[in-house]
Amino acid sequence: MKEKIILILTLVAASFLAFGQNLPKEEPLQNYIITGVKGNVIDTLAYQTGQRIIKETEGLLEKEIDPETYFLGPQDELIISIVATRAREILVEVSPEGKISIPEVGVVTVKGLTLAQAQNLIIEKIKTVLKATEVNVLLRNIRKFKVSISGAVQKSAIVSATSTDRVSEIIDKAGGFREKASLRKILLYRNDGKEIIKVDLLRFFFLNDKNANPLVTGGDHILVPFANEDEYIEIQGEIVKPGKYEYKEGDSLSTLIRFAQGFTELAQLDSVEFVSNQVDGAIERKILNLSHWKDIINSTNTSFEGDFPLKLGDRVFVRKILNWKKPKSVVIEGEVTYPGRYAIDEKTIRISDILNKCGGFTNEADIEKVRFIRQALLNVVDPEMERLSRIPPSEMSKNEYRYFLSRVNERRGLMSINFKRVLEDPKSDDNILLQDLDSIFVPKKNEFVNIQGRVNNPGLVAYKPGYNYLDYIQLAGGFGFRADEKATLVVKSKGEQFRAIDFNYKIEPGDNILVPPEDELTFFEVFTTTLTITTQILTIAGVVLAFIRLR
Repeated sequence: MKEKIILILTLVAASFLAFGQNLPKEEPLQNYIITGVKGNVIDTLAYQTGQRIIKETEGLLEKEIDPETYFLGPQDELIISIVATRAREILVEVSPEGKISIPEVGVVTVKGLTLAQAQNLIIEKIKTVLKATEVNVLLRNIRKFKVSISGAVQKSAIVSATSTDRVSEIIDKAGGFREKASLRKILLYRNDGKEIIKVDLLRFFFLNDKNANPLVTGGDHILVPFANEDEYIEIQGEIVKPGKYEYKEGDSLSTLIRFAQGFTELAQLDSVEFVSNQVDGAIERKILNLSHWKDIINSTNTSFEGDFPLKLGDRVFVRKILNWKKPKSVVIEGEVTYPGRYAIDEKTIRISDILNKCGGFTNEADIEKVRFIRQALLNVVDPEMERLSRIPPSEMSKNEYRYFLSRVNERRGLMSINFKRVLEDPKSDDNILLQDLDSIFVPKKNEFVNIQGRVNNPGLVAYKPGYNYLDYIQLAGGFGFRADEKATLVVKSKGEQFRAIDFNYKIEPGDNILVPPEDELTFFEVFTTTLTITTQILTIAGVVLAFIRLR
């Protein structure tokens, strides 16, 4: 039974320690950042947010309407203000035939006219009939109409739109893009297909080119094709968003760099490498000096000196500044005066130096239980342990099982440092040089011993110097029903485990005493009674997470 308890405890501990190994990795820009779709899975939160934004922005204007470019259509509403012998204000609506009816004046045809043209025509006719001294024509409400959409969208549909909606907003109303939808080769069919407008949403979103995302009008049809994965241009290296970008004829070097949101501060701009595949299979390479393009992302220029068009498959590589070294830092958290991240020089800064920088320990610090984690050791892979973790314990050989038990309980990255000795003697071997990403966690003093399992009053009891485990069990009300007294475990705050009856240990504040039942234990019983114990082990993962947040 003891072996089963130890195995379950170590497996639980290992699951928490492994948490720090599965950290998210940065990925290059892909279509899903705009489309919300990745690997046939829709980002439901992004979808819900998009639907809310659609409702909030429906009918809103980007800016005032230009009468010279706005074409009137059915259901547009106009207010006509007439100053004459009898002043009046008339509300009229454009009919389905493209006409308006003005009382005492007659019918005026505005079909195919811009707002400015319609205003001039209406004013001229009213002044002729009513001899008015002043006439004003204002657009009161804009019309709604139908637009159809199909292709690589979540749902082909006919949706309601206004003359202030752009193609991207109609795509949102159709549920958004499907995976691998093209963002750059969308087609807008107008006038029953007699006019075809090309839509490029990458240019709209990254270059603020509004012409690449045109306004829609009644009867338009939008076709969203799928992207061809082989039709791309690529940029890598010291660029804000490296990756592959869908290629479209007319792209230039500056276009690609602006899609990638410009250079980082570490970019070596005098030696940017350009690679192009030739028709005969040869590879053309050349080195470009783009030093004068440093602020390209903030520039309002449409042309750049030395710019040139790209071909399908062209690639750009931006090197890092020669001999640049990443700044090194460590994190210290918990019971210190000034917790946080500190810059270090790996060749000179030791533990005592960082303790001085952070103001030293507080009065509540438990110096004997300080955790020092070396992040570099967390990434060391044990191939044998990885293999065994995929095998059920019942199928392991005796040696494999022993190896597994010994390694699963290993606290990876945790270094044994005597901080009391560091404070007393800065020249001691414990005062080691710090490395990048090292983490130090200083816990608060714990003046209790935790007693769980088959005791009458499980919980925390005050630490009593010199007490053994039997004394503490008596403080917890004594052994409970079906308690297996011989299998009682003492689990130290750092994770070490001892059989209580061996007395080869010393009980200290923060330790845990576990009394199992006599009968066969289920996993659930052991798991629930050891949650408090694993809380101590969670501290290790907590330090790693604290460091990540500070980064």
